[in-house]
Formats: sequence, C-alpha cells, structure tokens
Amino acid sequence: MRVVTDEQDIDEAAASDEAEDETEGFGDLDPDGVIGEVEHLGALADRVEDRLTFDCTEWSGESRSLLDAMLSSVGIAHYWQGTVLGVPPDEEARVEAVIDEVMAAATPSLEAGRDKVAYEVGSWSAALQSSLAESLVVADIPYEWDGQGDLVVYAEDEERVEEIFDQLPDPDDPELSSDDDVTVQDLLSRLFVATGQLARKPRDADSVLDVAEVMDQLERLPLPFGFESAAWKNLVALGAHLHSALTEEDPDLQLDDEEVKERAAALRTTVRHYV
Repeated sequence: MRVVTDEQDIDEAAASDEAEDETEGFGDLDPDGVIGEVEHLGALADRVEDRLTFDCTEWSGESRSLLDAMLSSVGIAHYWQGTVLGVPPDEEARVEAVIDEVMAAATPSLEAGRDKVAYEVGSWSAALQSSLAESLVVADIPYEWDGQGDLVVYAEDEERVEEIFDQLPDPDDPELSSDDDVTVQDLLSRLFVATGQLARKPRDADSVLDVAEVMDQLERLPLPFGFESAAWKNLVALGAHLHSALTEEDPDLQLDDEEVKERAAALRTTVRHYV
C-alpha cells in the first residue's frame, strides 16, 4: 500500500500532469500573461478586455479535478494552461459560483521541497476514501490526492497516518467491495434513465429518489473492473454533486430548473459511455 517517494519524483509527475492538461481550448484568453493572484485556496479572476483567467496553482490536484468536473457538469466551456483556468468572460458569475462550491470542500496542496510519502488507495471505494480524508482532517494532517487517486502526505506525518490506517476497515473486506459487474451496470443504467428524465423534468420525484439511491451505492463501491480511477472518480463526483443539488434545503443555495437540467444532462452524457 505504502510507496515512499522523494520530492523530485512527485514534482516531475505533477509537471507531467500539468503538461498533459494544456490545450488550445477556445482561444488564448491570456496572451499577455496576466494571471490573477491567489489567496490560500481561493482563485481571483483577472480580466483584461475579453480575457478571463483563474490561477489555481496553490490548489490541490483533487480540488482542480473537482473544479474541472463541476464546470463540465454545468456545461461551462473551459481550458487549462497548466494550473491556470481559462473561461469565456460572460461565464464569470457562474464560474465564481462553482469555485465557491469547490472551495467549501477544498484541501490545500502540499508544499514543494518537503519529503512526502504516498499510499496506494486509488482503488478504494469513495466512501472509504472519504472516511480516510475525514480522519486526516480531524487529526490536522495535511494531505492531497495524486493523479492516480492515491494519498500523499508529508513524510514527517507518516507515523500518525499509519495509526489512522490501522483504525480503518480492511479495504479488502468483501462486505465493503463488490466484483459483481452486473450490479454496477444495473446502477449505472438506473442513473442513466433517471438523469434523462431530470433533464426534461428537473423536479421529477421518482427520478430524484433514484439518483439518491444509486449514488448511495455507487459511492460505497471500490473501483469497478474496466474503469480508470480518474474516470470513475469523475463520474461519482458528478453524481454526488447532482444529488447534493437536488436535496439542498437552503433556498439561497438551491438551483433553478434550468441548472438542474444542465447538470442532469451532463451526468447522463458521462454515464452513456458505460451503459
């Protein structure tokens, strides 16, 4: 499970991931290199005429991945230049609203230049990973997830992290996992149908219930056979985000019908690849 790695290996892997993220997107929104400053986890937008960028350099990889997934789920065109996000200027308000949601659950990235230890937990269920993350937060142990979904912590915290692992359930316990591909396919099929209905009728009670029931089970599953870790985590994140939006009780945070339709349609498009 544990993989000891030096700082150079981690930095080189991060640089490689950032290079793969660079795309032409929908045009050069920042030709003059005017990038917003960062305060802790927040990203400040910088606008010059028709160019809008958000510098997410100090975010953890997990937070940037979640931001990317949520932007896709609401249909906002975007691109990445390394860790700098580019968006159409007319989407500023919606992008800032998504960033606020990500910041609420964000974790800061670890400092460069310090020895780190990685733990291979990318194949764990989303529920067990969440339990691990909650324990780390309670213990005030800084952490982040790498591109494979594995846990990375400072080497100096290794002993405390090992104690947390000792208190967690065995990830190989058959009661916490399932190799039944039919079950996964059945759940995804239900999710596909429910999101299709919500894309037409955003307040359909039966479909809202189906999404809740399906997501409760999907979040408990380990990485199913045939799925890439990043793709599976993205699908589960989109589903959990839709479920959260459908069950939000605070009127100020509730989405309108069109926003629910957009998120449901985006999730349905993702699920379509697997049913």
